[in-house]
Amino acid sequence: MTGIDRLISTSLSHVIKKKLNSDERKNIERKLFLEHGMSIKLSIEHFHKFDEILKKISSIDKKKFENECINEIIKIKKIDKNYSIKIIDQKLRDLILELCGDVETRKILICLFDNDLTIPQILRESKVPKTSGYRKIENLIINGLILESGKILSESKKISKYRCVFDEIKIEMGKNDIMIQAMINEKIFDESTSINITN
Repeated sequence: MTGIDRLISTSLSHVIKKKLNSDERKNIERKLFLEHGMSIKLSIEHFHKFDEILKKISSIDKKKFENECINEIIKIKKIDKNYSIKIIDQKLRDLILELCGDVETRKILICLFDNDLTIPQILRESKVPKTSGYRKIENLIINGLILESGKILSESKKISKYRCVFDEIKIEMGKNDIMIQAMINEKIFDESTSINITN
């Protein structure tokens, strides 16, 4: 599992690129590609690699820089054993609103809040048709809203189980703002490399 790394990777890579000067950005992109075969966006899912390259080639305060970038996207607050994540980045908010606005996608997410299910189980439990269900599940995986939580043996084949990255999502709309607050459990939070290196 990659925790919330995939979910925030597009926004975080955009913020990182914006904050670096042109030479630093090109140097980091080159080193990441030559040493690890990845872009800045992909390195967010393996944040220790980005962190290592940043440390090698830049004189900026790495921890401060990484925290500033994360804080432009999400705000994190520990509540008991869980973490409350407030979505700050507008593009990330729009993505979550778009996904939650679709009835079938919403049904899929709801059945995965506190369950680890295989794709056939997700389709059965959410009552979403197979034709659109597979596409919507794949879209949720690509966007990082659901993630693989393990494997089970079924008819002598290993198949993946999935769960929602969040345990709950709250959307509040006010006069001039939309607030998205989500709860993430400790296990998924701990697997989020981009957050754990910066904390």
